[in-house]
Amino acid sequence: MVNFVHPRKEPVRVKRSDAARGVRWRSAEERREARRKIAAIRRENEARRLEAIRVDTTVLRSPKAILGMLAVLVVVGLAVVSAADRPAPAKADPTPALQARARRSVEAVAEALTLFRVHTGGWPPQRLGLFALAKDYRIPGWKGPYINWAYLDPWENAYVYRMPRTPFEAPEVFSCGPDGRPDTNDDIRAAPEDFHCAEGSWRRPEPTEPEPAEATP
Repeated sequence: MVNFVHPRKEPVRVKRSDAARGVRWRSAEERREARRKIAAIRRENEARRLEAIRVDTTVLRSPKAILGMLAVLVVVGLAVVSAADRPAPAKADPTPALQARARRSVEAVAEALTLFRVHTGGWPPQRLGLFALAKDYRIPGWKGPYINWAYLDPWENAYVYRMPRTPFEAPEVFSCGPDGRPDTNDDIRAAPEDFHCAEGSWRRPEPTEPEPAEATP
């Protein structure tokens, strides 16, 4: 049996310097013409793409579309004008809340003063004022502090303290109120019934005059 071995085919290598039969090279003019055709095809494809996504403006030019847009503009304009003419909502007056807070503080001070009197036997001296309720000034019987908050009312004014004229009266404690002036109609004062505490009462019986002795015969 005879085996035939086919010879290995080598690729044909053509050099530009060699003259190849049946091979025709394009000239520079032909290459330029081919590039122009490719560019024209690309431009045409781009024009078609833009034409496909372009909005048809003829619809917007119709009378119905124009009337619809005018109606929308009128509605928006009326809404803006009504919002501008509407008065701003009035802010709530904080005065009642501040007065209620001052009332609670005055009642707390009156209770602290009562406890001070029960422990020490007297009211704080006028020279010390309400500071005697928070700091120990070596007053016999002092068991404070009785208050631990600032001495300013909600309007940033100091609370007023005045000692009573007699030991059998309660002192004056009040806030000057919104106007910041003492002894006016808006003062927030502690009532006599506010001076009480859980440890006892500050009231002392007033001295009574002794009855005259009956003359003996």
